[in-house]
Amino acid sequence: MSQEHDISFLKDVTVKVTGEVGRVKKLFIEIITLKEGDIIKLDKHIEDYVELYVKDQLFAVGELIVANEKYGIRVVDLA
Repeated sequence: MSQEHDISFLKDVTVKVTGEVGRVKKLFIEIITLKEGDIIKLDKHIEDYVELYVKDQLFAVGELIVANEKYGIRVVDLA
C-alpha cells in the first residue's frame, strides 16, 4: 500500500530547467569572429528530441513546439 506524502510546502520552490536543443564544438577564434546573422549548425535536426535538465541532471525529453508564437517543449518521456 503506497502512502501519499504532503509536498504542498514545495509549491513555491523555484527550480531552473534547461532545455538543450543541440551542441557544437568550435574553436575560440570561430566564436570571437561570429557576427550577427551567422548560423551555428548544431548536432541535431529540428525533429529530434530535446533534453530537459534540472540542476544539470537529465529530467525528461521532449519535442520542440510553437505555442502562442513562442517556442516551447512538449514533454514526451521522463528520464
